[in-house]
Parts: sequence; structure tokens; C-alpha cells
Amino acid sequence: MSHIFHRSIFEITLVLLTAFFWIACMPPFKFSEFAYFLFSPLLIWFCSAPNKKSFFRVVILIGGFAWIGILIWLRHVTWGGTILLSIILSLYFVLWATYARYVMPRIYSRSFVVRLIGFLGIAGCWVVIEYLRSILLYGMPMGPFALSQWERPVVLQLAAWTGAYGISFFLILFNCCLALTFQQLINKDYTGKLFRKWFKVDFYFAIISLIGLLFLYAECLPKSVSKKSDGFTFGIIQPNFEPLLIWNAENNKQRMMQLKSQLQAAKLLDFDILFFPEAVTPNPIIGDLETLRLFENFADEKGQALVLGNLAYDNLNDAWYNGIFLVEPEKGLAPSYYTKRQLVPFGEYTPKLFSWIEPFGGIQGSFMAGNEPKIIPFNLGERTWSIGPLVCYEDMFPSLVRNSVNAGSEILFVATNDSWYGEEGGAYFHAAHSVLRAVENRRPVVRCGNAGWSGWIDPLGLTRGIMLDNKESIYFKGSGNFEFKVTEEWDNFESFYSKNGDWFVCVAFFLAIIGISPCITNSN
Repeated sequence: MSHIFHRSIFEITLVLLTAFFWIACMPPFKFSEFAYFLFSPLLIWFCSAPNKKSFFRVVILIGGFAWIGILIWLRHVTWGGTILLSIILSLYFVLWATYARYVMPRIYSRSFVVRLIGFLGIAGCWVVIEYLRSILLYGMPMGPFALSQWERPVVLQLAAWTGAYGISFFLILFNCCLALTFQQLINKDYTGKLFRKWFKVDFYFAIISLIGLLFLYAECLPKSVSKKSDGFTFGIIQPNFEPLLIWNAENNKQRMMQLKSQLQAAKLLDFDILFFPEAVTPNPIIGDLETLRLFENFADEKGQALVLGNLAYDNLNDAWYNGIFLVEPEKGLAPSYYTKRQLVPFGEYTPKLFSWIEPFGGIQGSFMAGNEPKIIPFNLGERTWSIGPLVCYEDMFPSLVRNSVNAGSEILFVATNDSWYGEEGGAYFHAAHSVLRAVENRRPVVRCGNAGWSGWIDPLGLTRGIMLDNKESIYFKGSGNFEFKVTEEWDNFESFYSKNGDWFVCVAFFLAIIGISPCITNSN
């Protein structure tokens, strides 16, 4: 009875600590260093080959608690959806844990080379599972383990070669090395000398790998800081509209009045181009003449171009599009515009597989998806800048962003509306993905959110500007302007990842296969 009690206390402690550290290392929290060891206690436990019932009980609870904590801000949209999504994401974690549970007890007492191959397999399995969840079940790429490092530029630079998957790989590998180091230290059967007891090859391999990333970061820093490419000044409108579940004429009128007031205030700003968030007006810029005239008149009066998230209605086909549009002085609305490629399931469309719930459909309507990464050209003086537009959560999908870069984007622009998720961690969590995309593709990212996060990120993943009110909050109604400059070294630079895509996933898959091969997991 006492044994069962102690085992239960151990399992509860393991669940709570692991889930807590996992939540704390992810945005909006700032404890990124927890990511280096949070799975180590779990991996040490796996060395003892826990029985299946205990194993599944622990890892399911860890995954469930962790993902509910990480995505808790989603509850403002729906509690049911938050719990369901957390359950699905936790199942992916269970798959990885099952792999790790199989490998760890078979390698922990073997030579360092065998242990290292096992570690590489465990880290590779994590990468493969992260990739799979980004493409299965309508794609759920949010919250890769790499996201924990969004404010740690030293580690981020790896993404320019491997994508964010390489960062996740490194963190899991580091966890494995620490786990075996501590496992050997607490092993009662260990009778080595003092020096041998504290000299653990696993630990020093992890530290040397981390030092290697420091050298990589130093190599990535611009060599000629004084050299700058042509730049410009941009403004941002942040209306901070309340999300509307039901659109009606009165609400539309109030929103338009507020927007007109902000446009008048924005005339006092100095900018070369003005950015607006996703679906900034309740009525479509294509399909509603009043909305179109509002922006065309402003562009003519100010004499500057506008790039705005808005809607388009195709009357002939009765089709709605969520997109990004360019309005230029004298020229008016550009005929070519970007339409969102990755729609939100149950938010912007109802998947055919679930058509039976159509009467309870999406809260934002039914939209048609775009199929190409169109570029928005912005003329300034003798130079034309190529803007790669993204709407809503499209910056969470590495392949979409990479396609935009390969289509010729010099600057990535994300128009979004995170006001659905309250004034908690949702906007920071979302913005952290833009940091990963900036480093992966060595492209600056301009973000404009309805209520925040609004600002810009440079190709090294450093935040160069963010809109804050006098209380240091990103959640407010207002406008601001920023000076945009990128060092000449990054101007039109093409990263290895942009050119070669998710090649590292294939390497990770190969390592995961090798990691469970009989020659590795069968001890003598």
C-alpha cells in the first residue's frame, strides 16, 4: 500500500513539474531556459521501463495539462474547442513519448556512441511528429518546441538552415544528454572515481553543442553594421475592434466611424506606407463602394500607399475572400490582390468531412481559399519593394511563408486579428511564430494586429519595433510609425532553408529509424 502511495506521489509530481515547465517556457512567458531540461526527469523515468498503465497515465496527463495551459487563451472563443485541440495535440506527444520509452532503457547503460545514436533518434522522432501535425487534420503547426526560444537569437539562427525543426531537435537532444547525465549520477551501482563520476560525456557534448550555436550566431551577425539598404518609414493602424460574432448595420456603422476617426489622426503621422490589420472594415473593399472610397480618398489626401487586410465579395459567384489589398494615391485600388490560402477550419469554412455540422458553422462566415503566394509591389522613389502578404495565422505554416519568399518577397507582412483571444498570451504566442519565419527565410516581418502585436522583426529574429501604450501594453487603440531598414547584407539574401525547404525532416526521419534499429536497442 505504501509503495502504491509513493508511486502515485511520484507520478503526480512528474506530471505537474513537466507540464509547468513546458507551459512556462512558451510565450507569453519568458522562461525559455526551462526548455533545456523540462523533459529530462521524464526521460530518466523512461530508463526504468515503467509499466504501460503507469506510462500512459503520466504522459497523457502531461500532454493534456501542458497544452491546455499553453493554449488557455483560446477559451475566449470556445472552451470545447480549446480542450479538444489540447487533447489532439497531447496525442502527438504520447506518440513521441512511446518512442522515447522504448529507446531509453535499451541505451542508457551502453557506450556513448550508442547513447548518442539513440538520442538523435529521440530528437528526430520529435521533429517528424511536429511535421506530421502541421499537415494532418487540417494542419496544427502551432506551438513547436522551437517557439520557446523566440526571444533567444543565439539559438534561433539554426533555423536559417534547418527550419524551426532544427531548434526543436537541438532542445530535445539537450534534454536527452542531461537526462543520462543525471541518471548516471544517481545510479546507486556507480562506483567510479570522483573525476569519472562527474565527467559525463553526454553533458559535455550538450555544452559543446550549445557553444557551437554561439559561434554560429557570431558568424550570422552583419559584418558591416554601418552599411544600410534603402529604407522607408511605415505607419500602423491598430483599431482594437471588439470581435463580432453577429454583424449588423449598427455595429458596422460604429466601427466605420471609429476607423474614420483613426484615419484622421493618422494623417499627422510621417510614413511612406500605412498598414492595416486583417478585415479592418466590416464591409468588403471589393463589393462595397463606401468602403472603397474611404481608403482611396485617404490615399489621395495623404499621398501615400495603403496596404490593408480586408474582404472581397465576388457577386457573380457569391464568393467571399479574406485578403490583403493595395491602395495607391491617384491609382486607387490595385486590381490584383492576395487571398488567404490557409483558411481556419470551423472559423472560415466547414470541412467537408464535417459538413453535418454546417448549421452550427464558422463564426466568421464561409470563405474561398486562394491558391498562390501573390506579391504586392510598393513603389518608393526609384525602388520597388516586394511585399509578401500573409493573413491571420498563415505565418504559423513554414511552407506558406517559404513559398511567398521564393515568389520574390523582400518583406513579409502579416495582417491579423488576435482580439478573439482576449488580452492575455494569444497575441504574443502568435507573434513568436513570425520570429521563426523571419529567421528561417532571412526576411524582415511587419505585423499589424487589430489589438496587437504590431511592429516589425528583423532577419535575425530581433524585434526592432513594437507598438506599446503608456502602460507598456500591446492591447490598445492607436497608431504609430516605424523606420524600416535592413543591413545591406540581408537585402534579398536567400537562406539555405528558403532554397531547400524541409530537408531536415527527412534527416530526422532517417535518424528516428536508426534510433530504434536492433543494433542500437538490443543490448548484450
